Amino acid sequence: MAVLQHLTLPMNESLEANFAALLEKSFNAEVRMGSLCVGSILRIEKDGLLVDVDGKYEGFVPMKEIPNANTAEDLLENFQVGANLECFVLRDNEEHHQYVLSLRRVQQVKNWETLNQAKEDQTTMQATILGVTKGGMLASVMNIKGFIPSSQLRVTKSLDDLSGEELPVKVLEVDSNRNKLILSHRQAVFEMKAAMRADTLKELEEGTIVTGEVVKITDFGVFVDINGIDGLLPLSEITWRRIKHPSDVITLGEHVTVQVLTVDHDRQRISLSLKRMEADPWTVVDETFQAGQQVEGRISKQLASGVLAELASGVEAYCAYGQHGRIFEQDAIYNFEVVSIAAYDRRITLAYKPFKAED
Repeated sequence: MAVLQHLTLPMNESLEANFAALLEKSFNAEVRMGSLCVGSILRIEKDGLLVDVDGKYEGFVPMKEIPNANTAEDLLENFQVGANLECFVLRDNEEHHQYVLSLRRVQQVKNWETLNQAKEDQTTMQATILGVTKGGMLASVMNIKGFIPSSQLRVTKSLDDLSGEELPVKVLEVDSNRNKLILSHRQAVFEMKAAMRADTLKELEEGTIVTGEVVKITDFGVFVDINGIDGLLPLSEITWRRIKHPSDVITLGEHVTVQVLTVDHDRQRISLSLKRMEADPWTVVDETFQAGQQVEGRISKQLASGVLAELASGVEAYCAYGQHGRIFEQDAIYNFEVVSIAAYDRRITLAYKPFKAED
């Protein structure tokens, strides 16, 4: 049988206003499954609509492909013979020599086209968060489900608390054939704060004290929003103490006052320090500890030859296993004697000598 015209109606314009132009384009053209076509209602049947396309071809719209129609009475109430329709071509029904059409899927096709154009134009869209999934969030844009990877999120609350919220997003990848839509919230926010970011960079310099909001926590550090710029607060600059992960001492959405370490104007990047807002504990080590002093230390790290014991916040000392072997338990507190101190090298040596109460 002959095939229908492949037509796409412009978004935001009525079918009536464009119907004549669309019919004119339909001659000597082809259509395939997954395309749009236009036609008029030939007959209203009990289970659907029989549609004429440009006076040459027939198509049938089954009831299940018609929105808000469940009975023949619904069809008679909402449709009239001769009325113009825009339909989505589902397949070719060879048995009845007609195309199977859908009204329900017309808007979805247009929505995919809009998303594809948004990707090309870098337009910001609004996404409704549906829930958390592995590696990120599920979201809906124009009633099409998409995915926002965790790396493309820029939020200051738990992902579980985002369900139902609307976020601005950029379209990173769109493929209607594979029903694939990848979005970025981070890029949308980055664009929205471009002007603020430029002004902030003019004011920042090394040593500046600023306050910002924690917007992301990773294994290697924390990202802090400083008036539109995401500054990196490395793990090593969070506290003078040894910690395993930034989340041990910092929470998402927390406001922190930090010192600017470096500013890269070309790459619009800054590095930050939280621990330098406090005095270096090693500057008072000579005043606090002396050789021969008995001290308590918490085991903070196991080494091949010995352990590091925390004597005070940010001050660790080394004790060899020696004749006692590997007797120390992580995070347990033991009694030691200070053997030597070299504060300028940030080094204290200990000997394991239990107090008499433990003998």
